[in-house]
Amino acid sequence: MQELQGKRIFIVEDDVVNMAVFAATLRQTGALIVQDAWNANTINLLLQHLPIDVILLDLMLRFKTSGYDIFDKIKANPKLKDIPIIAVSASDPEIEIPKAKNKGFAGFIGKPIDVYKFPIQIAACIKGEQVWYAQT
Repeated sequence: MQELQGKRIFIVEDDVVNMAVFAATLRQTGALIVQDAWNANTINLLLQHLPIDVILLDLMLRFKTSGYDIFDKIKANPKLKDIPIIAVSASDPEIEIPKAKNKGFAGFIGKPIDVYKFPIQIAACIKGEQVWYAQT
């Protein structure tokens, strides 16, 4: 998948297995991965690794933090506000997709991810397309 070669993808995911699957799947395409498993210092970590092409954001995180909280902090920062953010979540898509659309996310990908479709979905978002995908 040439579209992701050299793209910088920032992943906020607190589950180590999911993080490993996402990172390995995307690294195979030549993408560069920055991992944030603790979501304690996400904004500073993002600023340290600019430029970032896309952010993958879990909706249920540690420390009683939601992905929506992190989303708001990212969008409030002028240096980060234009980076597309994709929710990657096991939460009920019928509830979360409308919520994510209203919030301004670039997409939603349901867990478990489809390792074959995942890079294609991420590449589409980087190109400016919205991806709303729930596993069925």
